[in-house]
Amino acid sequence: MKMLQLVTILLTLSGVFSDWGVKYPDNPICAVRGFSVPIPCSYYYPTSNPNIQVTQMLWCSMNSNTDKCQNPPYVYNSASITTSDFEYAGDNKSNCTLLIHNVQFSYSGVYKFRFITDNPSGKWTGEPGATLQVADLKVSLIRLSGIGTLKQGDSLNLTCDVNCTQSSSQFVWSKNNERLNTSGRVLHFPAVTVRDSGNYTCTWKTNRASGSETISLHIEGGWGVNYTTPICAVRGFSVSIPCSYSYPQHNYQVTQKLWCSMNSNTGGCENPPYVYNSSSITTSDFEYAGDDKSDCTLLIHNVQFSYSGEYRFRFITNVSGDMWTGEPGQILQVSDLKVSLIRLSGNGTLKQGDSLNLTCDVKCTQSSSQFVWSKNNERLNTSGRVLHFPAVTVRDSGNYTCTWKTNMTSGSETISLLVEGENPDHQPNWIIAVVTSGVIFIILVLLGAAICNRRRKPDAPEDNSRNAGEQTQSPQVKQLPLPNEEVPQQGDVTYASVCIKDNNLNNGRVHTEQKKEDISVIYSTVTIK
Repeated sequence: MKMLQLVTILLTLSGVFSDWGVKYPDNPICAVRGFSVPIPCSYYYPTSNPNIQVTQMLWCSMNSNTDKCQNPPYVYNSASITTSDFEYAGDNKSNCTLLIHNVQFSYSGVYKFRFITDNPSGKWTGEPGATLQVADLKVSLIRLSGIGTLKQGDSLNLTCDVNCTQSSSQFVWSKNNERLNTSGRVLHFPAVTVRDSGNYTCTWKTNRASGSETISLHIEGGWGVNYTTPICAVRGFSVSIPCSYSYPQHNYQVTQKLWCSMNSNTGGCENPPYVYNSSSITTSDFEYAGDDKSDCTLLIHNVQFSYSGEYRFRFITNVSGDMWTGEPGQILQVSDLKVSLIRLSGNGTLKQGDSLNLTCDVKCTQSSSQFVWSKNNERLNTSGRVLHFPAVTVRDSGNYTCTWKTNMTSGSETISLLVEGENPDHQPNWIIAVVTSGVIFIILVLLGAAICNRRRKPDAPEDNSRNAGEQTQSPQVKQLPLPNEEVPQQGDVTYASVCIKDNNLNNGRVHTEQKKEDISVIYSTVTIK
């Protein structure tokens, strides 16, 4: 009977705990350094009880968390969201996917998800966790024949390597952003020509992550123009279009450089119009920043949406008929940079305690870019396209600028944040006025008391040895100046005090001849000029 009860209890507990859990991928996830990767994850709890609600979601890295994710540090905490490379892409129901941006080698390791419900005993950490591997994607040039600079006829391989144990992956090759009809980690050139010059990109893909790396191939001994990968620019700002060209320099000299936009030029850049022509330079948004040897960089100012498209460089030499146009050309994308305010709580005007995000968006496919935030022109110690405010205060008011940067261009946009409420750093003006008036009043009272006290002090005792001829005077009465005496005057109006003395309090002396007048009055002059 006892054995049956024990089995029943164990089965009950097993059923209870089987309702709680976290599921991760069975195999390690591989990511390329500098790119993004999602860590798929799902979780479950007794949904049969509608009263159970998930109140907190946590992700921890076991590289830094040694407490089985039960205590900080966390790479993500829904209760205190901060801007970082770790973004929660799940919900509070069943999806716990973690998205990691700008992956670094230090991010390798085991990650665990933990969720907490409003039930005191409803907490769960998923074991054993998800494993993340981080590797570099490297494109290498391996010479099979020839030495020194690459020349026509040389044989070589371009190899693409990533040190990850990922079975379901593929390698995709492209030249100047146009996909090549080849696959595999090796791109073979049995005998290169000048037309093989260009930028070759290897893209490594899995069902969860991807990464790419580019290498430039320049073949001497002939003619060519090399461009870079597609460039994205922010409207209203400047952008540089890197470009290089080659030709047999010992036989030729470049006499004319041309840039054309294929939006307006339909003749393959062989005829006008040109956005730049070294033979007829005019002031415009298109500036040539290269030379007549090998650099053909074009600098575009005040970029507009109409500037999007393909650009080609063409150069003409001193030998009749010897000229070259770089095809297929350089692609320029133009986008707006937009900073948006997304309210997470509160409505109407912003008030203290409201939660919000400032998001920075630019619709460009530019992998190597970063977002920089600043407040009132002072850089903030944060990164990423989202700036989170869990509970704003008046101190958060100000001008916030998001700057988007690449190695070729940048752009910025500013938004103003005004949070209503009393700023503890600034006292109201009426308080300052009251305090100032109070201080002045106290000073005046003390000054008046000091003056009156000084005048009420008794005269010094008369010297008994004064000459008999001197006229004596009662100590209770001060001698008034005669009308014809000159009274010292220091200003237009001179005021003097009138003091009343009690004779009976004058050093205890009583003069019988003055008993009829118990009070002496001492007058001083008031002169008006």
